[in-house]
Amino acid sequence: MTSHSDLRRIPPQRPMRPVGQTLPKTANPILQIMPLLIVMYSILLLPIEVKFVVGGLNLYAYRIAIFIALPLLIYIAPRRTGKLNRVDMLVAVGCAWMMISFVQLYGPNEGLVRSMAIVLDTFGGYLVARGSISTLNDLRRVLVLIIPGLIFAAALFAFESLSGQLVVRPFFGSIFGSAISYEGGAAQGNLNLLYETRLGFLRAYSVFSFPILGGVILSSLLPLYLMSGIRPRVALVGAVASSAAFFSLSSATFIALAMGVSMVLFDRFLPLLRPLRWPLIVAGIAFYGLLAEIALKSGIVGVVGRLTLNPATAYIRRMQWKFGGETVMDNPLFGIGFAIYDKPSWLTDAIDAHFLFLALRFGLIPPVLFAIAVASVVFTLGRSTTFLSQTDRNFVISLNIMLAILVLVSMTVTFYSEANVFFMIAIGVSASCMTTVSQMRGRPVPIHGLWQRGDYAGQEQTPQAQLRTRSSH
Repeated sequence: MTSHSDLRRIPPQRPMRPVGQTLPKTANPILQIMPLLIVMYSILLLPIEVKFVVGGLNLYAYRIAIFIALPLLIYIAPRRTGKLNRVDMLVAVGCAWMMISFVQLYGPNEGLVRSMAIVLDTFGGYLVARGSISTLNDLRRVLVLIIPGLIFAAALFAFESLSGQLVVRPFFGSIFGSAISYEGGAAQGNLNLLYETRLGFLRAYSVFSFPILGGVILSSLLPLYLMSGIRPRVALVGAVASSAAFFSLSSATFIALAMGVSMVLFDRFLPLLRPLRWPLIVAGIAFYGLLAEIALKSGIVGVVGRLTLNPATAYIRRMQWKFGGETVMDNPLFGIGFAIYDKPSWLTDAIDAHFLFLALRFGLIPPVLFAIAVASVVFTLGRSTTFLSQTDRNFVISLNIMLAILVLVSMTVTFYSEANVFFMIAIGVSASCMTTVSQMRGRPVPIHGLWQRGDYAGQEQTPQAQLRTRSSH
């Protein structure tokens, strides 16, 4: 009779191959994820002061990284990511419409030039992530290998906030010059760093364009480290570094951290709360969100806004949605580009809502397509959890939590510069994981490495292990 310990000794089975077909050589797993590592390290190490101007295009560190990473994908991606999926098409069409809308607003030459940088950040970030990740283990390796960069950005967050001095961006500014401030798509001088104190601490920038953007990037990684299935000590380091998002001292960051931790804990205790399941919970949240939008004058944005540290900024955000939404309805197809939306003179020109910002600049088509892409990824990943091993199921749930955090925060934050690239990376890696988990039923592909927790944890398990996992549920 086979015991539980005997089953653990069964070696992972090799995938069968048809007669006459040779198996391809296994590529270097680090080389496969190198494009994404390059872009992530450019985000975590270098601020926007690090830039070069070529042909009127500002090449920030993350844009240079995308230019370096994209040629690698020509070799890597076709062999690993397979055919285009529906999310790829939605994102591609949305980015193409960005260019079309600017051509319509500014003419062919100026429109293409003005839209080039935005599309490069948006579609380039997505392509790098989509082409670098083909399995859940690829993403686990990325989480492990970016930890040095994550520690660097987190340590600067904590040091600047506690010391009351901004360090890294003034240092790079002394070498490359100050960052440029833009209004209406045109340079308007140097960007001044703000020294703002909240809760007795300085709002730190670290390497990021603005405190809130760095806080969102770090905090959205927290659920991935908590549920990744990598070695506990490595995951703990990643989680602690992600928690340094606190020093952005932003309400959106606090919401993101609280949301990430609470959803991870809720998922952990979900087996004790039968018959509650994530589909039922999501449906309930959607219902009450719709009810709040209809019944409350301020809607969902007002509910989220009440959680902010500064009530004045919450009111401004509601007014941005009100007047910005009216402008979108007047220009639904192509938006208004870099023009200022119709508003009272006392209301700021800025828009603190990512999807509203996209709708104003490019029309409704790009934000709607991106929203459908995110919803499609979340739905497919959630549905796949029924046939995954427990370790992989937890990791997939953490991807959905990350996307939920980014979407909720996007209602009061505009993702620009490196944050926009990171947002598209999050969609891209999730889309790749969506594809791989859809193909994992009955197709185990074990991978060994120092990063995993336990003997076979974090791998697509063997049939024996899958059977044991399912029977334990």
